[in-house]
Amino acid sequence: MKFSNIQKVIFLSLIGVMFFYSCAKIVAPTGGPKDEEHPLIVTVDPPDYTVNFDRKKITITFNEFIQLKDLNNNLIISPPIQEKPTIKVKGKTLVIEFNEELKDSTTYNIYFGNSVRDYNEGNPIENFQYVLSTGTYIDSLSISGKVINSFNLLPEEGVYVMLYKELEDSVPIKQIPVYLSKTNKEGLFRINNVSNNKFKLFALRDFNKNYLFDLPNEDIAFIDSLVLFDLITETKIDTVFKSDSTLIDSMIIDQDSLNNKVSLNLETESDSVTLKANLTSEIDTIIVHSKSYYPVKDYVVRLFTEDREVQYLANSTRSIRQKIEIVFNKPIKDSVVFASADTLIEKDWFIKETGVQGDSITYWITDSTIYKKENLVFTLTYQKEDSNLVYQWNTDTLKLKFFELKKKKNEPVDTSLKYALNVKSKGTIDLNSKLNFIFETPISSYDTSKINLFAVIDTVEIPVEYSIFQDSLKLRKYGLSVDWGADTIYRLEIYPGAFTDIYKSVNDTNIIEFKTQKRDFYGKILANVTGIDSTAQLICQLILPSKDKETIYSEKLVTTDQIVEFNFLPPKEFIFKVIIDKNFNKKWDTGEYLKHIQPEEVLYYTEKIKVRSNWDIEINFDVNK
Repeated sequence: MKFSNIQKVIFLSLIGVMFFYSCAKIVAPTGGPKDEEHPLIVTVDPPDYTVNFDRKKITITFNEFIQLKDLNNNLIISPPIQEKPTIKVKGKTLVIEFNEELKDSTTYNIYFGNSVRDYNEGNPIENFQYVLSTGTYIDSLSISGKVINSFNLLPEEGVYVMLYKELEDSVPIKQIPVYLSKTNKEGLFRINNVSNNKFKLFALRDFNKNYLFDLPNEDIAFIDSLVLFDLITETKIDTVFKSDSTLIDSMIIDQDSLNNKVSLNLETESDSVTLKANLTSEIDTIIVHSKSYYPVKDYVVRLFTEDREVQYLANSTRSIRQKIEIVFNKPIKDSVVFASADTLIEKDWFIKETGVQGDSITYWITDSTIYKKENLVFTLTYQKEDSNLVYQWNTDTLKLKFFELKKKKNEPVDTSLKYALNVKSKGTIDLNSKLNFIFETPISSYDTSKINLFAVIDTVEIPVEYSIFQDSLKLRKYGLSVDWGADTIYRLEIYPGAFTDIYKSVNDTNIIEFKTQKRDFYGKILANVTGIDSTAQLICQLILPSKDKETIYSEKLVTTDQIVEFNFLPPKEFIFKVIIDKNFNKKWDTGEYLKHIQPEEVLYYTEKIKVRSNWDIEINFDVNK
């Protein structure tokens, strides 16, 4: 096939255009290993660990372009300085410029954590730091340790650990520390380049980042003793015998032991000395090597929140006409005086219900002439702390209005007494449980002739005896105590008038069937608890594992060494926890720094306990270990 001249020109032009675009298109290279190397230091001016530092500027140049990530949360300068230096990146160079004069004869550690990274992949230089001294030498002592939560022993991240030369108790409140570190995800910390002095150790979750313990909700920790650095001298002795001039003995001894065992003539004062000995005719030479050093001590400190929050009224509501709910920010110290602003009211006009935690009170108004009013005014008198944390009586005035919800026309009004049961129809109840009622309003009376309980065996209903009781802590909780049979169907019949509340409302008819659990469904834990003394009682708890909080499944108080038995346990995993209750108040108590009170100690069994059906599990728990 032949082309004309015009066709040849067009064809060649198209080929040229295609060639041009194929050559001009730049494609990113593919393949090859991912860069996982962090930047490497090329030059440092002045060098790391420099002494007699008198400059304002430090430059550190790397082998590749760098970036700073999350510097504010990583940067720690120890000892702290008032005005943080200006830190910036110029290509491959990290520039540090000080904005104030550094202290004389002081070793500074500028810790960047993992904030210095390469520009492309973000690979960090882990635990990157720069050390300098404005004096003639670098302080080289260190301490390390771990900060844990005092209530659950979990590691605490992002907590400052501080050292103070001043030994007064008020130093963490009034002064910034001389040395500083910060815990990692595992709660671990290390403070390097510390001078040889006595220090107070203090940990702080510093919410306002001023290195001072000056907020009531800041978490704190401290140790009871001072941080001291002990010089350790180890001596290694090698013995050479005349017979074969062979080293046959080598051990570490201290100098006093050496002096007591042999009579030695010192020929030199160096760390490695040769000594002549007259122990036996067989010994030719004793070579002694001495080494002195300061070991890095480890500290475990328990973080806690002091109970320094000032008492106040958090909320007050009137959800129904007769009900007034009062909520405080924490358990109240003493009794509360609740009064109506109407001075003409002289008789008892309410029933008081206190919450189990002690931080809430519900007042049930019994006088209809009062609760039918739309607007009510009350006074509430209780104790709260003043500016010096001394409790004083305080009175708040409450103005509460009830808003009636609009009802649809001809909508029936349900005035029956409402309650909730701890078992549903066709549900299952545990053999060690009571049959509990939680009522919406306080009960004034009950009639057992209108409460029937039957065991249904082969379609035959057999009456079951029970006793009824009111809970000692919860005003509106009642229960039926029953000797349950295992794997049995029960029928509960509750007829109108079985329960009557203080407003004359009665319950409706309610008939349900449920069954009890099989006896071999349950397992048992037998905890042999030892090491208890008379200075404290133990609160032994079974905890259901959870990420968010500890849920107590069962709890027992123990005062002497014994086997603590937990029965009727479902096949689940549990955590065994012990609280050392030193003040015998049956709960865990936090600490108080200025009074040198540590939080009450808690202990855990080393492993989770997996309960199996129809199985007993025995564990040994020594409090002293």
